[in-house]
Amino acid sequence: MDRLVVYLPFFPYLLALILVLLFLGRKPPIQIKKPKLGVPWAKVIYTDQKQKNTNRSTVQHQLLTSTTYGVRGKPDYIFQKHISKSLIPVELKSGTISEKKLQPYPGDLMQLGVYFLLIEDIYNKRPKEGRLIYKNYMFIIKNTRKLRKNVLYTLEEMRDMLETGEHEVDPSFIKCRGCVCRETVCEFSEVKEG
Repeated sequence: MDRLVVYLPFFPYLLALILVLLFLGRKPPIQIKKPKLGVPWAKVIYTDQKQKNTNRSTVQHQLLTSTTYGVRGKPDYIFQKHISKSLIPVELKSGTISEKKLQPYPGDLMQLGVYFLLIEDIYNKRPKEGRLIYKNYMFIIKNTRKLRKNVLYTLEEMRDMLETGEHEVDPSFIKCRGCVCRETVCEFSEVKEG
């Protein structure tokens, strides 16, 4: 009993140390890795392309539709872990990521977020993570509340814009320089640097 009394004053410090170590051991919402298509200990259950030599149970070339969220899409792959049965959407991108930036493009992140919603609605399982694979980097993205909130907000904004025909535009050289609509269909593509 005397030993317990001696160690008792150190208990709050020990507890704080354990909490700090747990916090530091958490994985960030986005991990950066070398590009690799497969998912360890998982099988392909869905692909957006018709492929030969796939498992008969693999769904191929089918548009996924969520009536709950009002979205449709075709992830490149959905993998299912063998033991946990968790689902992981994988999207392949033809572009590269700048060495200076080292983060996925916002539109690609939103696309993966929509795939999280589709999988949750169709398979009744909320994916814990997904992957964006560019030519030079792979990003493992956690399905966080923040990402989900951003995707749902963006979907609501898009629906409002379609309904009213009005949209807020904040054109800038930085935002517009990599846009696929620049100098084609966008009325704001004349934005100049400065």
